[in-house]
Amino acid sequence: MEQFDVIVIGGSVSGAPTATWLARKGFKVLMVEKDIFPRDTNSTHFIWPRGMSYLNRLGVADKILEQTPHFKQLEVNIEGIRLHGGVPLQAVRDRFMSLHGDDDGVVDYYCGPRRFYLDKVLLDEARSSGVDVREGTSVKSVIIEDDVVVGVRGTGPDETILEARAKVIIGADGRMSKFAHRVNSQKIKVREKSTFAYYGYYSGIDKPELCIHKKGRFGTAIFPTMDERHLVLVYGPTAWWSDFSKDPEANFLKTYEFVAPDVAALVKNATRVEDFKAMGRMVAFHRENWGKGWVLVGDACSFKDQWTAMGITHSLRDAELLADYLEKVLRDESDWDTAMTQYTDVRNADYEDYWSMVCDGAEMEPYTREQLTFFHSLEGHQDKMDQFIAQVGDTISFNQAIPQDDVAPSPLPDFIRDFDSNALNYHDNMYATS
Repeated sequence: MEQFDVIVIGGSVSGAPTATWLARKGFKVLMVEKDIFPRDTNSTHFIWPRGMSYLNRLGVADKILEQTPHFKQLEVNIEGIRLHGGVPLQAVRDRFMSLHGDDDGVVDYYCGPRRFYLDKVLLDEARSSGVDVREGTSVKSVIIEDDVVVGVRGTGPDETILEARAKVIIGADGRMSKFAHRVNSQKIKVREKSTFAYYGYYSGIDKPELCIHKKGRFGTAIFPTMDERHLVLVYGPTAWWSDFSKDPEANFLKTYEFVAPDVAALVKNATRVEDFKAMGRMVAFHRENWGKGWVLVGDACSFKDQWTAMGITHSLRDAELLADYLEKVLRDESDWDTAMTQYTDVRNADYEDYWSMVCDGAEMEPYTREQLTFFHSLEGHQDKMDQFIAQVGDTISFNQAIPQDDVAPSPLPDFIRDFDSNALNYHDNMYATS
């Protein structure tokens, strides 16, 4: 039976970076991945500056930028209130200093690489860093001795047998994690309400930067990705998905025309170059993230709705953070329970408030008059818009209030002063047929 320090199950955006960091620390690491890369996966694949900073620290950001346009500014448009800005570099530095104790390699740009490219880059980096990578290999069972998970059994290409042991087994196989089921990791918190998302790829659109629009109970997003294509997405409350999906392509355009008519005109004049992709329901959860001999990372541990596109960034955070705590265990500088408790506490402190905010937002309730008044107070004030965007991008905490000026605010536009979501029929399902 093969022997390793660490076995990582799953070779994507959480597993591959975790394996890479551990191999670079000198440990013998096996990573098993059921697919053979490159392969695509259902993902909005946007990476905020905080996430790009992790990729830069890992040494692969330049490789990503060879194929993917990147930007520093973006637009969040809420009921016609335009907030345009970027995540300040100092804010990224502060967040990394607080969480990791250093700010080496942090950046203030974002991009949206396709997953067939990003995941392959990460897997190749793991292999070049000394990780024993086994693609096309599925774990079928875990080996348990004295209630401790000590290894895995599985099959590889041509039904080759895998039997391997390690001091630590890491589940990095996504939100539908089979490893989590095998170690009996229970969901400890669940938020059922979510968005649906429906998106496609278009060529022939001349629109730089990410642009997010929110109106009523709907949202849209568009950004440039690889191969001179744009990802174009609509989302809304999952309760309306069944009606949306009866005629999804027509409803896709209908939603865009309602939420962002200017962008809808660009989309209608563009060429869709791939089949649409859909996510009808995205139930958020936390799982028990560690036990005797095992730990979960990325979406296997915790999943949330797509509407802030923070999944990749948080997976990269988990990978670097977990590797640091596992190093203490593997070097006998800490016992397992102490290190994993500390890791969990630090991660939760960095994550829980944002996770709850995403879950609240995923219910897609219309904004209130008071909220629109607040957004209006930010418009045109660059420092305030930058702070708000950094909050959405989980770099500045929402607990850090955006300062309000002592000077009298500008008069409210009529649409805010008279705003009434009920009078605007925002709670009515536009896809329902009589």
